Amino acid sequence: MSKRIFVDGSINDELCIISADGQEINYFDYSDDLNINKKNNIYLGTVSRVEPSLQAAFIDFGSEKKAFLPFDEIHPSYFKIPHNEKIITNENENNEIDDDKNNKKNFLSFYRKYKIQDVIKKDQVLLIQIVKEERGTKGAAITTFISLPGRYSVLLPNNSSNGGVSKKISNINDRKRLKKLHDNFNLPDGMSLIIRTNAISADNEDILADFKYLKKLWTNIREKTLKSKAPVMITELDTPIIKIARDFNQKIIDEIIFTDLKTMKLYKKLEKDFSVKSNRKIIHYKDKLPLLQNFGIKNPIDTLTEENIYLKSGGYLVINPTEALTSIDINSGRATSEKNIEITALHTNLEASDEIFKQIQLRNIAGLIVIDFIDMNIHSNNLKIERKIKELFYRDRARVQITKISQFGLMEISRQRIGQSIYETFYNKCNCCDGSGF
Repeated sequence: MSKRIFVDGSINDELCIISADGQEINYFDYSDDLNINKKNNIYLGTVSRVEPSLQAAFIDFGSEKKAFLPFDEIHPSYFKIPHNEKIITNENENNEIDDDKNNKKNFLSFYRKYKIQDVIKKDQVLLIQIVKEERGTKGAAITTFISLPGRYSVLLPNNSSNGGVSKKISNINDRKRLKKLHDNFNLPDGMSLIIRTNAISADNEDILADFKYLKKLWTNIREKTLKSKAPVMITELDTPIIKIARDFNQKIIDEIIFTDLKTMKLYKKLEKDFSVKSNRKIIHYKDKLPLLQNFGIKNPIDTLTEENIYLKSGGYLVINPTEALTSIDINSGRATSEKNIEITALHTNLEASDEIFKQIQLRNIAGLIVIDFIDMNIHSNNLKIERKIKELFYRDRARVQITKISQFGLMEISRQRIGQSIYETFYNKCNCCDGSGF
């Protein structure tokens, strides 16, 4: 089946992106002028308040809510250390200090020497990156340790720790090849690079082009920072178009179809930054029939907001988002084709696992997720479900932690928040009932 990416910009100020394998949707992203993703964006901000009791600072970066910056997320180069303070007593300690300033792993000993109120001052200007977006009454969580993701690598321009080849690359030959390539990059002191898992199938020249793009991006960020006055946004790193060019394996995509010529030209420009080869799979859609309808694909917006998801076997899922967590309940429904209850429960749970992973990806559900599986009496069946879930979420780009199924049939998943969920994108709290729903 053909693997296509559809980029529909036919409605003003709205952009809908869908990846489909045949008619099966496996990725969905939506943006408009009212829903701006701030995660991973880089801003020039000012310290509005230093809070000694929290050992943190609150940063004004142009948003209504001030961002939260913990002390250990502040690069030591920003420390206002008094000139008369002797922090170096001998040559050995001198080499300790040098390592600390470049390696975040060794920063703990360096931070123990100071309190935030002694080295960070009000109105101080910092270059920051959004780690978690603001939600509800909470402001954004931020860091000064910048991370620039590319197609095949991630550049850490002011952090020399964690460099090398991704731990997920387990093949010895692949690790040797990529490690040798990494060592030839000759990174300057204080900078590191992580080669991503999708570099396995990439040519060395493409990985090198990706590295050069990231170095150029960092140079542009620094130049713009020097010319800017805080608070201001310096650059966006996770726009929907950037994510297509950066995060999708282009080799397995047959076509990328655009309805909007302006968006297509923007994408082509990005492609030149990310790759040395021109992408000939890019198509401008000109038919009058709506894009998705022409390819027999149902618009996913309606189904992605539904509470009940029905399975082919007759079972169904019930997805309930709350403020604290998202609960997913599995019901056997009309699934009664197996010989006994245990086998029916196992097969329904296995089928539901695939659908749960798909829905979590499409809806971008994050935070704590609690899955209530149909009870099974045989322990080995629980192990099969646990193994299935782990295999599915291994493909997840977000960081995920998974517990075993408890005696009550519950599994907990903690998933890293990447951008807004479908509920945050399409729903606002009702002014009449204040979100109670009654």
